[in-house]
Amino acid sequence: MSRRALRIAAAAALFFLPAAAAGAGPEPAVPALRALVRPGEKAPAFRLEDLNGRAIAVRPGDRKPLLIVFFSAFCPLCRELAPSIAELAARKGNTLRFVAVNLDGRRFSNAVRSFVDEYRLKFPVLLDEIRNDMFLAADPYGVDKTPTAVLVDGRGIVRGAYAAEAMRDMMRDFERIRAALEKGNGVAK
Repeated sequence: MSRRALRIAAAAALFFLPAAAAGAGPEPAVPALRALVRPGEKAPAFRLEDLNGRAIAVRPGDRKPLLIVFFSAFCPLCRELAPSIAELAARKGNTLRFVAVNLDGRRFSNAVRSFVDEYRLKFPVLLDEIRNDMFLAADPYGVDKTPTAVLVDGRGIVRGAYAAEAMRDMMRDFERIRAALEKGNGVAK
């Protein structure tokens, strides 16, 4: 599911319906979307709530590499890749932090919780929020499709970003990617 579709739905719910009910009003301007983060960029920090309402800060650069997976519980490719990501986290969780960021919103938290339970995700799952027409976590990373994974080294530098179908390549080549990350090299796609 694309981020544009999620943003359009949110914009419609937040702006178009009340304006239509009032009988008038100009269409709100949608902020420009940035491109997906690139290797070499500093990874943005963010703070979101988990499924239990606890605020969790994600601060890339705490010496431990990090894999951030942006997903939707309603995305077929997210469902297809979830078992592989859960298995990868079980195998590599001691050397690599895993964080999932859901773009469906708190309104769909029951569906997200079912997704987490179904695929036995044992790492933090956070709910992205929209403020001022922007996702707090996904937009600074330039996420416009789900699933998207961003690999960040221990210094907080993006080493790889994989959107939608490219995540299959990441999963297939993960051992090579992990080895390059441990050596401190950039991760080539």
